[in-house]
Amino acid sequence: MRPGNEKQFGPPERAEDERQASALLGSLTTFLAFGATCTAYTDGRRVVRLARPNPGKTVRFRVDAGIRRALREKAVPTPEPLSTGTLPDGRPFSVDAFARGDDSGPSAEGWRDLGRALAALHALPHGAFGLLQDRPDSFAGVASTPAEGLRSRLQDAWPFGPTELEDHPLVGAAPELASPLLALRDDLENVTRGRTALCHTDLHVGQFRWRHGRLAALLDFGDASVGPPAWDVASLALFHGWEVAAQVAEAAEVPNGRQAILFGLLLSLHHARRSITLGRPARMTAAVAFARACLRHL
Repeated sequence: MRPGNEKQFGPPERAEDERQASALLGSLTTFLAFGATCTAYTDGRRVVRLARPNPGKTVRFRVDAGIRRALREKAVPTPEPLSTGTLPDGRPFSVDAFARGDDSGPSAEGWRDLGRALAALHALPHGAFGLLQDRPDSFAGVASTPAEGLRSRLQDAWPFGPTELEDHPLVGAAPELASPLLALRDDLENVTRGRTALCHTDLHVGQFRWRHGRLAALLDFGDASVGPPAWDVASLALFHGWEVAAQVAEAAEVPNGRQAILFGLLLSLHHARRSITLGRPARMTAAVAFARACLRHL
């Protein structure tokens, strides 16, 4: 979840969400953040999330709560899930304990905390592939093959997506990427093979709360997917750089090598396409920069 602003959704939607949040919490609420699937409000003790998914996204509050319950049993810091349900207008909602942090940011030990949290997540029992079915009692992907699983989570990540490389928006923005990507086609197609884990897949800065440099909470498992653990290493590298990814991977006991770099290229292709879908040019700039960084690391 990220801090929000009025441009993300209009006043009528905002007013309705405020009414719904107040009714659920039974008290005055404060707008907290918006994300790819929901808006969030808090009364200082609890957080209510109301579904408002972006194009191509779905809400998975029930499996998110199930993962957090399983992680809390393993002493991983993550908000306590309090309830999930459906609003009168048919939208899903969740209510969780409010996770507090401070402005300290992560220390080296904080990143190691995250690695240990991801090790616990990766070790949870799971089945099939891809985005998880939205059920709280088991963690099974929606797809029967690794390639289908990747397509369930990533949008048009060549060579798994429908678009040929020469027509892909990443190559349209940076034509010099076409030749090295084409040379890696076989490697990219094989990146989903091998060990699988239950992965977070979206480890941007808004998914953590830090306190005195240590991990206070790991948030939002709505995009959790079954795939190679290198997926989370690549996600960390995308949002925080390869040096941080290496620190966390060591603590998580996940290899930080060629597979993670190749998966990083798939993330670049996904984010380039999402830039077009969502109309966010800055996301294209970041996707191109990360693709170039991945190629330098190979």
